[in-house]
Amino acid sequence: MPQALAGDPADPPEKDPYWVDALAQGLAVLHAFDDTHPSLTATEIAARLGWGRSKPYRFVHTLERLGYLARDNTGRSYRLTTRAMHLGFTYLIRQPLVELAQPILDQLRQAVGASTHLAVLENDELVFLALSRTTLPTGINIHVGSRMPAYASSIGRVLLAYLPEDARERVLGDQPLPAMTPKSTVDPREFRSKLEAARRAGYIFNDEEYHLGIRSIAAPVFDAEGQVVAGINATALTTVFSEERGRADVIPAVMQAAADLSAGLGHLPPRQALPAALRGA
Repeated sequence: MPQALAGDPADPPEKDPYWVDALAQGLAVLHAFDDTHPSLTATEIAARLGWGRSKPYRFVHTLERLGYLARDNTGRSYRLTTRAMHLGFTYLIRQPLVELAQPILDQLRQAVGASTHLAVLENDELVFLALSRTTLPTGINIHVGSRMPAYASSIGRVLLAYLPEDARERVLGDQPLPAMTPKSTVDPREFRSKLEAARRAGYIFNDEEYHLGIRSIAAPVFDAEGQVVAGINATALTTVFSEERGRADVIPAVMQAAADLSAGLGHLPPRQALPAALRGA
């Protein structure tokens, strides 16, 4: 049986008199659908949410009548409709971050010949908000709204690097990290050292740790208050991003793209010290 979803939105907070259980459970049904489960029967929804077999039927029926779910050709399975998608895009179109990022992502893609992405941290997961795509292996299916563990990708790692220590420790814990590839960093101490290095350098270089044959470089995006609010990366095959090209060309391009987006959000980087010849004026 599939494991129940973690962080179920239907889990009620303790002693909350304003909590509407039916609404939370209806939203949990929508959350049961994801990249790997685009179509589900009511029984499969129950299994993913850890519910009894009959519990989802009233929620599924209501969501179907409201237009958020539709049956597939078999008549047994359901899928999300564009009406459900509208909920997410209403959020996106109100985000100045996304509007500002898209032309920067497009320019970065053209400059380095790689797929580029914008993502944020939400509930300890990485959520992708915008992208500009080139050809990547079919095993990498990232689109707007995709989620993944924060430790897995270059953007997630650079965002973890800038989190306050208590928030970062809550995400990482003290157990070995799950390996995505044979090259993944799984030792918590080594992983933290890489995050510290990323914070000092202002970028992270992910060398085949998320997907074999793929390298990715990410940098943080700052808002007007100097807080890291997102990350940008460029992702390509190792044949496109050699280590030499990555360090010579791609890292500066990604860092500049992140700086351009930060400037668009009102971030002013610290002033550099004046050259000695100009001091004392």
